[in-house]
Amino acid sequence: MKRIWLSQAAGPLLFLLIVLAPTPPGMSDTARLTLGITVWMAVWWITEVVHTAVTALLPLVLFPLCGVMPVKSVTAEFGNEIIFLFLAGFLFGRTIERWNLHSRIALNMVLWLGGNPSRMVLGFMLATAFISMWISNTATAVMMTPVAIAVCSGSWVEQENSNHNFRKALMLGVAYACSIGGMATIVGTPTNAIFLGYAQNELHQQVGFWKWFVFAFPFSLTLLFVCWFLLVRLFPPEKDTNGVNYKQILRAEVAALGPLSVPERRLLWLFGAVIMAWISGSLIWYKMVPNCNDTVVAVAGAILLFLLPAGNAHPGKTLLDWENALKIQWGVLLFFGGGLALARGFEASGLALWMGGQMEGLRAFHPAIILLAVLSVVTLLSEIASNVATASMMMPVLAALATAVGADPFGMLLSAALAASFGFGLPVATAPNTIVFSSGHLHTRDMAKAGFLLDAIAILLLVGFLYVFLPLVWGVGR
Repeated sequence: MKRIWLSQAAGPLLFLLIVLAPTPPGMSDTARLTLGITVWMAVWWITEVVHTAVTALLPLVLFPLCGVMPVKSVTAEFGNEIIFLFLAGFLFGRTIERWNLHSRIALNMVLWLGGNPSRMVLGFMLATAFISMWISNTATAVMMTPVAIAVCSGSWVEQENSNHNFRKALMLGVAYACSIGGMATIVGTPTNAIFLGYAQNELHQQVGFWKWFVFAFPFSLTLLFVCWFLLVRLFPPEKDTNGVNYKQILRAEVAALGPLSVPERRLLWLFGAVIMAWISGSLIWYKMVPNCNDTVVAVAGAILLFLLPAGNAHPGKTLLDWENALKIQWGVLLFFGGGLALARGFEASGLALWMGGQMEGLRAFHPAIILLAVLSVVTLLSEIASNVATASMMMPVLAALATAVGADPFGMLLSAALAASFGFGLPVATAPNTIVFSSGHLHTRDMAKAGFLLDAIAILLLVGFLYVFLPLVWGVGR
């Protein structure tokens, strides 16, 4: 309790110290107040002494009182269209979980790909990543971890001590695939929303589903295969096993689901239609329909979830009802709003401009060196702090840095948003890491051994993708 009290007090105390300290040259009083509020929020987000969504509400109180922004401007950020895009994504994710459609898809993918221990690990990782593209990383980990544990408890694994490596590779693969898969789509993980909102509000660039997908999906898929290759080399599974027992376990899991139900079939059609509308709309018909975009399509699809009946086997029920809708991550939506409000405060107060001036000395370094340093800092911070908090804090800071050194802010912020989803080295870095680690099949040194190496590889791979593919895909500079 003493530690919690000290952490709670540290935020406002640091705010007061910054406010009462002498004003640095060139910094306005409003910018100094914004800096103090930012430090307060950063301390609470990193220590998590109060819920992260509660911390995100601070701008609603402090920005108006300190004269940074009027309350109407602050509350407008909590109603940003990106937030409603993710709200619709959460509702679809909850519906998929309600009818257990994700389990059916994942188990069949693993059965299709699995043929030996190494391929079984790959099958689990591909299935986990695919599910994580559409529902939350945490929910994916909760769903896939018990299945992985069941496979790890197979008779051949229990009989062979050497198959401890298979357990480690499989469990780590599930944890990492949750984070990697979430990078591939705009609704895959909340850190993507922070970037999308900032790019729209401050950089005045619209990033649709297709535009994100054609860059992030190839990167995510490449990183997934690199991760699999790394895991089966660090923890080589037993090669003498033919895989019969664990495939039997998976077949039993699939059989227990029964045939494809009417709600699952209707959900597949509806969600498939939304995805196709996202892809085709970005390319063709958004230009022909005034004011239509990904958010409009997503919310329209989410409304249909409450209207489409679940079939004769479920009389009076629709695919989604409000009781189930209440189980989505409402706090994350507040988190989005707080992060967007913080970014807008940086611009409105002049803090971003002042920080950019202080960083002009970094022009002497090559942009690639600066980018590597930035991604390393973001990745290390994501190991100890919430990924969304990391992205929220870093967006306005990195935008100022990019402007100061003459780099393209779009590319730097995009790469930082993706790097905030790394955090592979520690059990506390992400919820999937924590969930998988709690299975008891891993030690901290196992995750650190693979995770920190994967962090380094992911950073280098991201820099390569940024320099080679970003200009080709989006026609923007590096």
